[in-house]
Amino acid sequence: MAGSYLIGSPGIAPRALRLAVATLVVGIGFCAAATAQTPARCKAFGDSITAGVGDDPEREAPGYPPRLEALVPGLVVDNRGVGAERTPEGLARIDEVLAEPGDCLLLMEGTNDISRGISPETTLFNLDRMASRAAEAGRTPYHATLIPRLPNARFDPNNVENQDLVQAIRFLAAEQGRGLIDPFEVLSTRARLFREYYYAGEEDPVGHPNGPGYDLLATVFADALLGTDTVPPVPTRLSPAHGANEVPAEATVAVEMRDFGSDIVEGSARLVVGGAPAPAPVLDDDGRGLSWSYKPPVPLSGVVTMTLRAWDLNGNVYNRLLGRFQVYGAVIPPGDVDRDGRVTGSDLVRLGLAFGAGARSRRYDADADVDGSGQVDGEDLAILAANFGAGV
Repeated sequence: MAGSYLIGSPGIAPRALRLAVATLVVGIGFCAAATAQTPARCKAFGDSITAGVGDDPEREAPGYPPRLEALVPGLVVDNRGVGAERTPEGLARIDEVLAEPGDCLLLMEGTNDISRGISPETTLFNLDRMASRAAEAGRTPYHATLIPRLPNARFDPNNVENQDLVQAIRFLAAEQGRGLIDPFEVLSTRARLFREYYYAGEEDPVGHPNGPGYDLLATVFADALLGTDTVPPVPTRLSPAHGANEVPAEATVAVEMRDFGSDIVEGSARLVVGGAPAPAPVLDDDGRGLSWSYKPPVPLSGVVTMTLRAWDLNGNVYNRLLGRFQVYGAVIPPGDVDRDGRVTGSDLVRLGLAFGAGARSRRYDADADVDGSGQVDGEDLAILAANFGAGV
């Protein structure tokens, strides 16, 4: 999905309620804000994406850490990425890494937790404990969001669970006063992302950057460490979550967003729920956070689409689809690929882009595989055509 927010079609709400609870639990006990001073020696801690899997095989030192050293004068970055690692294993080895010389921890881990079915509260707890141990050891911890997963990933190919975890990581960083590095935001809005910035091997079960992708990833880390603000205000909480179903018609919509680089321009924010604008948000005292708690004046129905717009003092703009949820009793018609509640030309276009692709292809789109056969083919097109124009 070139040039647009890489957000998957809703389906079953993945882990959203538990994530909301988990973020509130680990958010208790606000600590001092991370220093803005550029560190001298960082430990890049994470899984195979930190290790550099998928990078140019001609590179002697793969991954984003050596590139980051070249972008930040005087910085040393030790690569402590371990392939296939999950956060429980990361928590078990963090102390030995923190025993090494250094003054900061770059923590990007959790995508394998999604693949292995580890609960979101466990992932968030482990990330918080690793960052807390770094702080206790005199290291400045930085949380990094996860990168987008491939459209043919074995688990969560549409980044629904990933988006929930990304928002929870942002919330955790804000509540604990830690630095945030946001690869998900930067990469998910990049045109031709998977074609130009990801490793092309069919055996990749999640999605790893290629050479240009690691160049971009290193730039995201460098901008954060140097205080260069290139990221707009981003969502840190969304309720009902993207992908939620059986939502009560009288539900209250709660949205929070935060800018980790500069103040949000007052009056720039606009939340639209089901086509109706919500009242103006509450602005945090520090000028960097916004929150809405909005109960629409009429009961919700069908599929509700939420869009959000805001920008910061440095001109970084967030303006796109925030999420969709399904109200109790709504039935999505077959062929509604984008699950917006109606089978239209946009569904046909999306199916056409994936037509002929099997589950191992980068063009594969699980939502366009309407009959779930593992191949986007004429059968899927026939189902869409038979339901064209149908709505909830």
